[in-house]
Amino acid sequence: MILEKELKILNIDSVKIIKKLKKMWAKKVFDWDIHDTYYDFDDIQLDKIKMSLRIRKKKKSHLYTVKKKIPDETIKIAKEIEHPIKCVKTYKKRLNKHWLVVNREKKKRRKSYKIWKIVFDIDYYLEYPPLLEIEAHNEKEIFKWVQKLELKNHVHKKCGYRWLVRYYNKFS
Repeated sequence: MILEKELKILNIDSVKIIKKLKKMWAKKVFDWDIHDTYYDFDDIQLDKIKMSLRIRKKKKSHLYTVKKKIPDETIKIAKEIEHPIKCVKTYKKRLNKHWLVVNREKKKRRKSYKIWKIVFDIDYYLEYPPLLEIEAHNEKEIFKWVQKLELKNHVHKKCGYRWLVRYYNKFS
């Protein structure tokens, strides 16, 4: 189990951010489409206790991820367990057998860069402007990179995709 700590920065100029990251010797580690499918019970028991169960397709592989959110004032923190799935059809059948059903899906293009142990994910959704997710071992490190990338005046959120949908729907 790992402890994921991250912050999203909205409405970024992805071309500028990528140039800055490359100047800082960031290594590109991922550039693919991602398809996430989330499962829960009909009465959304997992969501009510701030947990999620996801199957992620990236490239030709599948992963299942279980996350439990931990309250924090400034960044998103979650306990996370992630494992590869050998046979996704069998795994989905097992979930359904235990009364778990698909409750949402999302697709995005992700470009990931890494400097030391800091991960910079640039996500591209069809319906929203690009966003940057900075993941590091602590809050101080995350905000250090917000400063270095000159993003302190951007909107910072410790949110998930559903919050983004509500946020951007306010402007449409």
